[in-house]
Amino acid sequence: MRLPYVRSLGQTDCAGKSPVTFRETVPRILIAGIGNILLQDDGFGPQAIARLQAEYEVPPEVELLDIGTPTLDFVDYLVGRDVVILLDALSCGGQPGEVLTFEQAQLRDRLPGMRLSAHQPCLSETLFAAESADIHFRHLVLIGVVGCEFEVGTQMGSEVTRALPAAMALVCEVLANQGVTIRKRETPIAQELWWSNQPASDCTL
Repeated sequence: MRLPYVRSLGQTDCAGKSPVTFRETVPRILIAGIGNILLQDDGFGPQAIARLQAEYEVPPEVELLDIGTPTLDFVDYLVGRDVVILLDALSCGGQPGEVLTFEQAQLRDRLPGMRLSAHQPCLSETLFAAESADIHFRHLVLIGVVGCEFEVGTQMGSEVTRALPAAMALVCEVLANQGVTIRKRETPIAQELWWSNQPASDCTL
């Protein structure tokens, strides 16, 4: 199995091996950004991961992953996790730029009948596959921002861009509730983002 869709820094693309076989242990907390960076607001998840990597000091027990547009293989990345935080752009459910959260029970009950995002079919199947495989989490939450611009382009709309700080504050809150603190760096790390001429830490909010 080959998993080329994970774009995060430091992630090994290892032909013939799943992430649970080429690493003996995985960090107990996964923060995963979901989305297509080439479709404006749909890039919220990857953009949020880039900002977290640039601006925050993250302890070893937390892993940041830009999942991109996931397939059912995403379930491999859930094995061994205690806490999972998903970041995704939403196509309905509120006003553009509104930040919404969905706990695991809400996702299980609402996803089958509510089209929240373009990645919902895979997300529904992934959560179902995880449950069927007896993969359980102490806490799982989806933090989403309602988007309105999904045309081809790497620049998010103003509403979603302004919502980034609030979404990251929610990530920090969820982690704090799980006994984990991430701190802002005094000087953000400049990252070369292939989709932008600006470092992640210089993006206008």
